[in-house]
Amino acid sequence: MRSQESAPGSPRQGLEWVGRGSRKVLRIWDSDPTEANLESADPELCIRLLQMPSVVNYSGLRKRLEGSDGGWMVQFLEQSGLDLLLEALARLSGRGVARIADALLQLTCISCVRAVMNSQQGIEYILSNQAYVRQLSLALDTSNVMVKKQVFELLAALCIYSPEGHMLTLDALDHYKTVCNQQYRFSVIMNELSDSDNVPYVVTLLSVINAIILGPEDLRTRTQLRGEFTGLQLLDILTRLR
Repeated sequence: MRSQESAPGSPRQGLEWVGRGSRKVLRIWDSDPTEANLESADPELCIRLLQMPSVVNYSGLRKRLEGSDGGWMVQFLEQSGLDLLLEALARLSGRGVARIADALLQLTCISCVRAVMNSQQGIEYILSNQAYVRQLSLALDTSNVMVKKQVFELLAALCIYSPEGHMLTLDALDHYKTVCNQQYRFSVIMNELSDSDNVPYVVTLLSVINAIILGPEDLRTRTQLRGEFTGLQLLDILTRLR
């Protein structure tokens, strides 16, 4: 029996109990091809859907994450929801973006990670494990500018959020340097800044530089970080951008 019926002419969506042998399971149905209807879904169902990566599932999950309360988010995290998202993001980054479908899948996946980090429970959970921030940084190894933009925004947010967030961001950039054979830990930022003519992306890159430099309270540390960027031709690039 359907728990929700649509009015005539309206988009068909709702919940339905479906027989599976001796038991029944709840099926969420939605005729909208761009977003799964997960409005009332519990964390367990969302975790199961993460095993089937698709733009529809990720879009529905993002909406559910944005509307969840603290208790729901904690359950999602404890059932490895963030782990599954970051693992999927790593796989997608490794594919490149030869197809538009892959690029869109990557973008909707990172939007779910962003929704997790927009919650108090989510950002604290990420900060509790060095590996999470490292995994996030590896998503920069893609040609998808929109994905890189979101990753840099999240790293900037971590820098500003707390000293631990700043420390883990620097560690993640060091990790990226090693894994991706970069010469310096800030090379990924400066290379993107030097090569891009996408104004919103350039603004994001400048924001993450500011967050890294201004994150520490210690003046000596700030000076040292600024010196690293200056050594990578930041002043020359800023002059060109003007």
